[in-house]
Amino acid sequence: MAFARPTLLRGVSELSHAYDGFIVDLFGVVHNGETAFAGAIDCLAHLIARVKRVVLLSNSPRRKQEVSDHLLGIGISDALYGGLITSGELVFEALSGTEGGGRLQLGRRFYHMGPRVLSKLMAGTGKRAVPAVNCADFVLVTGTLEEQTLAEREALLHACHERRLPMICANPDVEVLIGDRRLECAGAIAARYEAIGGKAWYFGKPHQQAYAKALSVLALPPSSVVCIGDGLNTDVLGANRSGIDAVLVAGGIHKSKLRSHQHADIDWEQLDDLIFLHQAYPRFIINSLSW
Repeated sequence: MAFARPTLLRGVSELSHAYDGFIVDLFGVVHNGETAFAGAIDCLAHLIARVKRVVLLSNSPRRKQEVSDHLLGIGISDALYGGLITSGELVFEALSGTEGGGRLQLGRRFYHMGPRVLSKLMAGTGKRAVPAVNCADFVLVTGTLEEQTLAEREALLHACHERRLPMICANPDVEVLIGDRRLECAGAIAARYEAIGGKAWYFGKPHQQAYAKALSVLALPPSSVVCIGDGLNTDVLGANRSGIDAVLVAGGIHKSKLRSHQHADIDWEQLDDLIFLHQAYPRFIINSLSW
């Protein structure tokens, strides 16, 4: 085997002496999109009580205040973390000129692909939504529309490519679990756009700007920080690229492959296959976020 298998943790308490900063994913780790995990809330409370620095890092295509409000509504107050970064907030900063952003000069008119409620991500950037691709300067993709067929989406992507429209992907995840439902995310659409020759700009994990922002908020070097997430191709890969140790949560997006059918034990052979597939290397693995 060309890589070392990750160490199985019984709880995050086993790491508390080794790291000062914790970058923690949300979906599949702290909550399932609908309810918070009790063990995760307890774990965050223990970290804060021990004066550890905690930043929540999410690929949500929403502004951070909206995500913070949702967290509060499911029992996760801002007393349980020191910072919150979302891919949506990174998009807002890059297109509005805040926080050193504004480097992407894409024009003022955008066509939105995704749930209509998410088009408000651009509010305050000076950009305006247009109803048709042929009126747009760029495309903003935030997710999928359930009522849109694959053929309709494919035709739309080809129309965007014909006009050489750049695409902003506000959620690099390919899929997400909300409750027990597995939903396709914006990352899948952006990947398809690139496959037909389009240009996509990604904001969020596993891309460098997300981790650079998290380290800046933590004000700590990578060697003092550990990242906890459930996605090998996002959380773990991004941590690897940034020189940050990673903990893979087995009970998240990969749980159907990582959990033994008979028990809650880790299926180590499946884990090896996934690590090889994604070329992402967690130093640790844990069943769920718990103290």
